[in-house]
Order: sequence, then C-alpha cells, then structure tokens
Amino acid sequence: MPSFRFGARALAATLSLGIAATAQSTQTLPRGFDTTEGSSSTGFPFSQTATHKWHWVYDSAQFVANYPILIRQIDIRPDGSVASWGPQTYQNFEMRLGASQNHYAVGSYNATFDANWAPGTGSPHAFFQGALNVPAGTRPGTGGPNAWSISVTGAPFLYDPTSGNDFIVELRTPGTGPGTNPVLHATDGQTGAANANGGNRYGDTANASATNWTFSNNEFVPIVQIHYTPASGLYAGFSATPSSGPTPLNVTFTDTSFSSAPGGISSWAWDLDGDGIVDSNAASPSFSYATCGRYDVTLTVTDGVNPASTITRTDFITADPQLLVNASFSWVPGPLPNSIQFTDTSTGSPSVWSWDFDGDNVPDSAQQNPLWAYATGGSFNVSFTASNACGGGTASGTVFVIANDECTGAIPLQLGLSPVYSNTNATTSQAWPCAGGGSDLWYSYRSTCNGTLEVNTCTGTSYDSALEAFSGSCGSLTPILCNDDSCGLQSRISFAVLPATTYFIRVGGYSSAQGSFQLNLTLSSTGTGSFATQFPACGGANLATTGAPNLGAAIGFTMTPATGATFFMVGSVPLGVPLCPQGCIIGHNMDVVLPGPTFQATVPCWSFLRGGQVYFQGLELGTAGGCTSGNPLQLVTTQTIVATIG
Repeated sequence: MPSFRFGARALAATLSLGIAATAQSTQTLPRGFDTTEGSSSTGFPFSQTATHKWHWVYDSAQFVANYPILIRQIDIRPDGSVASWGPQTYQNFEMRLGASQNHYAVGSYNATFDANWAPGTGSPHAFFQGALNVPAGTRPGTGGPNAWSISVTGAPFLYDPTSGNDFIVELRTPGTGPGTNPVLHATDGQTGAANANGGNRYGDTANASATNWTFSNNEFVPIVQIHYTPASGLYAGFSATPSSGPTPLNVTFTDTSFSSAPGGISSWAWDLDGDGIVDSNAASPSFSYATCGRYDVTLTVTDGVNPASTITRTDFITADPQLLVNASFSWVPGPLPNSIQFTDTSTGSPSVWSWDFDGDNVPDSAQQNPLWAYATGGSFNVSFTASNACGGGTASGTVFVIANDECTGAIPLQLGLSPVYSNTNATTSQAWPCAGGGSDLWYSYRSTCNGTLEVNTCTGTSYDSALEAFSGSCGSLTPILCNDDSCGLQSRISFAVLPATTYFIRVGGYSSAQGSFQLNLTLSSTGTGSFATQFPACGGANLATTGAPNLGAAIGFTMTPATGATFFMVGSVPLGVPLCPQGCIIGHNMDVVLPGPTFQATVPCWSFLRGGQVYFQGLELGTAGGCTSGNPLQLVTTQTIVATIG
C-alpha cells in the first residue's frame, strides 16, 4: 500500500474541478492581501546580517482551495515603505514546507521546531535549498502594496487544506559564515488581536540550525503569495531518517508520493546512491552508506493510470558530515586599486581550491586565499570550489569593485555640479566623526587659488548623505570637517583652500545609507571683482549673471528669452556698434561665439588677470521686439556686461 494518498475523496474532488482546474492559481496568505498593504512589517530575516531560522504559520482556513493542492512557488514582498531593493544573493538559503499538528493560536506551538510537524504528512518537505538570487526591484508606485520581490520555486509540495492542519513555511538563512547575510528589506506583514490574523511566526534570530525557537509573535504573520495547482495526477516524494550521520550510516526511506489513481501507487524504483542503478523496489527501503560523501537519491513511482513520476534530491544524504566540505568565502577590498582579497571560509578542511573571479567558467586561481586585481570597476560573478578526499562543494556570489572605494582611487572633481554617482555596495574606509557615516566613496579637488571651497549634496541626491573633507595625502590624511544634515537630509561643507593643493572629499551615508548623489563645488575667492552694464539691451532681452569675477571663482550667464536661435558672445574690446534703429547694439568684438542661452566658466587663477576686463553679450535671431525683419535680420540683443576681474 502507498504510504500517502488521498484516495477516493481526492479523486472525487479532482473530477469535480474539471479540466480547467489544472491551471495554476495564486492567493495570498493570509487571504485577501493581494491588493492591500499589511498593517505592519518585520526586519526578520531579510534585513538582518545574522543567521536566522523561522517558522511562518498559516491557518488552514486561510486557503481558498478546498481540495488537495500542489504548492509550487512562494513569493515574499517588501513593506510598503521600501522604495527599492537588491540585487542580493542569499547563500545556502533553505525553505521547507509542511503541515502542523498544532494550531496557530496562542500557546499551542512547541518550543522545539521539529515537534510541530504533523506526523504522516511527509513533513517537512525540502522545497528549496541553495543560492537564492533576488533581483533589483523598485516600488511600482503610490497606493496599494509593494511588488513581490522574493520568489522561491521548488519541488511541488502536496498540502490538503481540508485536513485542518496549519501550513508551515520554514526559512533558514545560514549565510556563508557568521554575520554574512546581505541586508535586503523589511517584509510586509499583518498584525492585530490574538487569533485574528490567520497565522503567526516563531524563530531564532541568531542560529539557522537552532533546535528551539527563542522568539514568537502570535500577533504578527508575514504576508506571502502561493502559486499552486490542484493535486491531480502522480507526484513522487519521499523522506529519510536519518539523512546525515557518521558511517556506516543506516537510512530508512519513506515514500510520501501522491497519486489520484483509485488504486494508488503500484511500483517504486529507488536509486539510493546516485549511481544511476536501481537499488530497491520496496515502498520504504533501508540502505547503508559506508563511504563519506554526499549522495543523490532518485525515486520513480507508477500507478497504472498516470505517467510515471520521478524526483531526484541532490546531495540528500550526507555521510560523515564532519569530513565534508561546505564551500563558502568572504571578500573585502584589497590594498591595490580595483583589487579584492578573497578568503576561504569553508568548513570540512578542504585541501584543493579553484576560483573563477569573472564568471567566464575559466579557473583563475588555485590558492586558498587569493588577492585578485580587476582591470576595471564593476560587478563580477565569482564561483569558488573547495574539496577534499570526500568530495567538494561550490559557492558563488557577486563582488562589487568600485574604483574610488578607497582614497587611493579618488576621482578628481571640477567646480560645478558633478555627474550622478552612487555609493551602493561601497565599503566604509574608516570611522566617521559625524552621522555614524559609512558606505563611502572618495573624490579629490586640486585648488588653484586662495579662497573658500563649498561642497554640497543638496541637488540630485536620493538618500541621507554625509560629507567629510581632508587635507594631506591618502597615506596621511588630516580631517578638516564633517557634516550630516545641512540642506534637509543632505550635507554641506565649506573650508579654506590654498593654491596648488589637493583636498580629499569622501561621500557616505547616515548610518551607512546608500543611494545616488551629485556633488556641487563652488569656490568663493577673495577679491573685488564686479559686473557692470556697458551698453543697453533691446527688445526685452536680458543677460543674468551668477557668481563674482574673482580669480579662481565660477561665474555664469543666462540669456532670456530663449525662443529663437541663441548665441553667447565673449570679447575683449568694447564696440557699441548700432545694428538697427530699434536700438540693438553689438557691444564688443566677438573673440568667442558659442551657441545656446547659457555660459559657465571658472576664472583662471592667474594674478596678471586681476584688474582686467572681459565683455559678455547674448544675441537671439528670429525673435520679435528688436531689429525688425529686413534690417536685415529680425533679432534682439542683451545688454553688454563688462566683468572686472578681482
């Protein structure tokens, strides 16, 4: 007889559903939150670096289906306050599914995790284990819940909502070592009065392999979305006891397959050591493993009605786990430009290593802890294999090489507004004296004049930024000043600069916040430079100025209106030549003619320029109000402005 089947009741339910019911359906748990945001959120476990183990519990009454179903995918979404997330990879992420012999109501759950699985249901089901890749995402807009960010697809799990047993989702985030889980986002959830939420959660916030939970919260249930199909047909499944231990390891296998055929399952074929040879045709065989290693197990079942069903569980049995390699690695920026220091953090005493640093499937190093310098910055997929006589394992991840992550790679800046940069994935070079700063990038500015340099992130910055300035060299920096909030959540620093001197600016985030930003640099130098009008404008045109024309300072001009073809002119000699009776004048010789209504420049820090004069004027063709058509052109001219350099 098969060890698990629903028999005639399942068959009747399947027949009543009809052919259309084979389509995949979705629903949220708890139900009703498809287009509704939950009332609360949790940082556990996806915004924590520590390892976690959780049971998320959902009342069977929350399921829309009233027949056995196969759960194929589970989605998790961020809290509505989260604007963007990822990409991130959770190494060795595990999700097991099962039914509970208890009820989610207060006090009904055993403090021992595994004591809550319902006997005879095939629980817990190994739904997913491996690297969980979460792509980058953004909130779709205002109103309603966030987008589903995490999608876990695994071996279909058979669940019967009519059994009355609660549904358990077990999550484990072991990471690749202590404190190595990435930070992604807070998770949406529902809270309220006890027993009114359709579920609860309990877990351990420090140990992904914990036996007992240390935290429980019946008033909170995470919101997930399940993808499922009716359980019609034949689905192979099995469990094993024990699945790990020292050799000789004697294991008993239990068939947990499902068949909707009236006669149930009629044959079994087991490959218990992954060699492609059938080892047993019993329903629930036993097998002894004499040699250390990880073993794949494959089961094929038939029922005489449906096509045969096969399931393979990779590395399902672990013999002599204390001798086996669990590959993992960590990385930090190295001492050289664009370099990364990799460290083997594997367990099981590996003796052979192989690294692929750039995702091209070609080994780059056989060292245990290599230093690797990349040609350019960017993100790179890294694959690492560690092994010994008992076998090996592979770990993968993404490293981020940022050219200006350290002072030695500082990007030179000019006066004015910089391009858009981002400190996403940046490390923290050294402790900040303000803002609890972190995730910093480095920039430099070489001054040519005496004056006061202002640096700010007030424009084009998407997060709570922090700024700090230094003098000296990268090997011997002297802090000048640090600022957190000056223009809202953005930062501003001003300090005196000397000619022919390089200064270093680092940009970070409050409490290591990350996002995009722009730097705006202005220099206020000492001097008595001034602007004055030499000749008037015609036709309502105007030339507005910004800054002061002192040595080393930034100045700017904007011409209005700007409806026709606009030109900006710079000269060294005043002229005052009339163009037409309407009063339009060419104010100076045209040493330089540039297109466009705006012009920005930095006055060179040359002492011989002090006291000199430069003339500026704008001209626009095809605009009424100045010279009329036939004079010979329709145009307007701005006033002529003379800049006296101070």
